[in-house]
Amino acid sequence: MVPTFRRLLLVSAGAVVFSASGTAQVSTEIERAVTSADAAYERDDFAEAVRWYRLAANRGDATSQLNLGFMYDEGKGVPENNVEAARWYRKAAEQGLAIAQSNLGHLYTTGEGVPKSNLAAVRWYRQAADQGYAEAQYNLGVMYDNGEGVPENDAEAVKWYRLAAEQDNADAQLNLGAMYAEGEGVPDNYVEAYKWWSLAAAQGVHSAAGNRDIIRQRMTPAQIAEGQRLAAAWKSSIAEPPSKQQAQPQTAEPAQGSGSGFYVTASGHLVTNAHVVEGCTRITLANGSRLTLVAVDAEADLALLERSGEPATAALSLRQGRGVRLADNVIVAGYPLSGLLSSGLNVTTGTVSALAGIGNDRQRIQITAPVQPGNSGGPLLDQSGNVVGVVVSKLDAVAVASAIGDIPQNVNFAISLGALQAFLDANAVDYLTRNSAVTMSNAEVAERARAATVQVQCRV
Repeated sequence: MVPTFRRLLLVSAGAVVFSASGTAQVSTEIERAVTSADAAYERDDFAEAVRWYRLAANRGDATSQLNLGFMYDEGKGVPENNVEAARWYRKAAEQGLAIAQSNLGHLYTTGEGVPKSNLAAVRWYRQAADQGYAEAQYNLGVMYDNGEGVPENDAEAVKWYRLAAEQDNADAQLNLGAMYAEGEGVPDNYVEAYKWWSLAAAQGVHSAAGNRDIIRQRMTPAQIAEGQRLAAAWKSSIAEPPSKQQAQPQTAEPAQGSGSGFYVTASGHLVTNAHVVEGCTRITLANGSRLTLVAVDAEADLALLERSGEPATAALSLRQGRGVRLADNVIVAGYPLSGLLSSGLNVTTGTVSALAGIGNDRQRIQITAPVQPGNSGGPLLDQSGNVVGVVVSKLDAVAVASAIGDIPQNVNFAISLGALQAFLDANAVDYLTRNSAVTMSNAEVAERARAATVQVQCRV
């Protein structure tokens, strides 16, 4: 009979102050305030740090809002006040900052500063977890492990523990080892349990070392040797990014065609156009990483792909609430004219010129942002960096010119946000949403897009 091994089921806050310098292009006034706040914090002048963080936070800087929440959370420079901590965490969380989302989830778990609500905790943990934040992935695993805020589900717990464990989260490694030892959510596997407990023990988790010593008595010498080998050979996703782990010979194969795509979950789901992957025998990223075709809606011209076993570094959020309006500014991101233009991300700007496509098609919107071959499947973003559509096509200028005797200018199309959401909902994709209350610079939107937009290649 396998004993019940000790696993960590406490949820920690993980609140940390960090600098916004260099992470985004901010106004000069905010940048000065952030620099002054960081300097004050470094010299332990917390009251002065609070003053500067508050100035930048009141002007909408998400990092400063997070840091101000932390100061209230810890009572640094201000009296400890969980209500104020929750208020500032929420402001940063609503702008998509994963650490703030995770911290807010923790407050809902403990009922500090907000009414205790496991449902709300799960919602915020999931938003941060889908962005790849290990602390939130671990916490979400705990919620599924305990059936708090969600139905108890060992397989889901294992999934989130693994994502966090692969980022060197020692608590997740401890719990993942227990799941393997007890056969919960995965087939029992002493070798895997030994590996994960060895990794957690190496980070100072004493209960992991104790668990490993117990299970060692039930293993053969060959199993112990294999567990030791796996632990010694294991490399975290932090130590070596997935892009460096890929076998490179695949990239030498010629691609039949290419388009763009973007991640909608950190667990590896991405969206592109159906016509980008039509007729492909193998679909890959530019570095050769294999993509699996999950679902296609030919009428909407949407395809859902998955990059199995390799979580994305970031995922884009869909715009929350109402869609775009006429004349709203939009930004197109993608990889057009592969082999001719730069191999890096290409960004163009424009406006929404119509809320329907050809023949009054309400699944399309018309935009003025320039679109080239290869842009298909890329995200259309609003001025807050949220997805408001999927780039799909440009008007055939030659055909129109032949018909009307004039060349149309800047007539391009994107699949509407509503059509995209309907497609993702139909395929049970747990995508992120975020409000568009804060305006970002084009450069900030481009940085957000760069982290989650990829080139999709069709190979034969």
